[in-house]
Amino acid sequence: MSEKLRFNVFRLFFLILSLFIFVGCQESAKTDNGVKAKSGKKDPSVSLYVDAITLSETNEPTQAIEKLNEAVETKPDFALAYSLMGNIYMRQGMFAESAQAYAKATELNPWSFDDFCNLGRAFRLMDDYNSAAKAYARACSLDPQNTSALCSAAESYFRIGDYESALEFGKTAKDLDPTDSDIEKLMGDIYTARKDTELAIESYEKAVQLNGSDANTLFSLGASYLQAGRLEDARTTLESVVQIEPSNVLAYRHLGYVYLKLREIDLAVNSYEKAVAISPDDWRAQKGLGVAYMMKYRIQKSFESADANDLKQQALNSWSKSLDLNPAQDNLLKLYRKYNPSR
Repeated sequence: MSEKLRFNVFRLFFLILSLFIFVGCQESAKTDNGVKAKSGKKDPSVSLYVDAITLSETNEPTQAIEKLNEAVETKPDFALAYSLMGNIYMRQGMFAESAQAYAKATELNPWSFDDFCNLGRAFRLMDDYNSAAKAYARACSLDPQNTSALCSAAESYFRIGDYESALEFGKTAKDLDPTDSDIEKLMGDIYTARKDTELAIESYEKAVQLNGSDANTLFSLGASYLQAGRLEDARTTLESVVQIEPSNVLAYRHLGYVYLKLREIDLAVNSYEKAVAISPDDWRAQKGLGVAYMMKYRIQKSFESADANDLKQQALNSWSKSLDLNPAQDNLLKLYRKYNPSR
């Protein structure tokens, strides 16, 4: 017998034993209260639950759910059955049904850490972060040392814009595990949302120290450097991002802006061109490319270069595309008309 099979057999035996003990205790309590149990009669909900476990593990989810529905009809307060139902629905991608089952499980057993975590996960998968935050917060109250639950709570509160609560849960998670790069990245995102740029940079830098190859963290750090006016740091960091992810349009667009600020116009043009090549419908990249072309035009015009007018036309073409993609750019429209009076 394989190790995996022995483990599953042992787990099944343990679950059955636990259920019989649980049911036996309930029957004993009823007898003590003067309600005499019928001798030798078994609770059918237990057998149905065990059948559902077997069906679930043999990839028969529909039949397993049928057994569990029968079990809860027989025993409406069967929390374990609702919990297993939630697990099966979750694996099937039926998140609303999963959340409903977990909610019932937590109602019947308000001390179940796992059910509250799974309930939060189901809500997150439905983008219901408000409900997810509440479920994870309850899970954290049951196990205040669980960093996974703390991070999930922090992220959920972050998603709904409750940055104070997000910060509270995030700090607790960080104190418990100061070497987790994901926690540091999340803290950086929270500080960024709170406009605490220096604290965001500090968190992102720690995250990079822990996991320097993560392009998302490097991009966030580069964007924070740009926000703080640390242009050379932003340049170096964003250049690292495009080396790791050559198709990262956001990195190319931000890098183009950094080059403009550093007056490295040719590099700015090159960076924005790569951005629009990757994502032609990025109106911000088209706008930035137009600005880069126009700055190059003005330089070439001062030297009376024959190519100057071509650069001007390229700038106008890029701005026109940007305006087509997002007409609500009054300042850009004024600039476009300034250099193209005929329109």
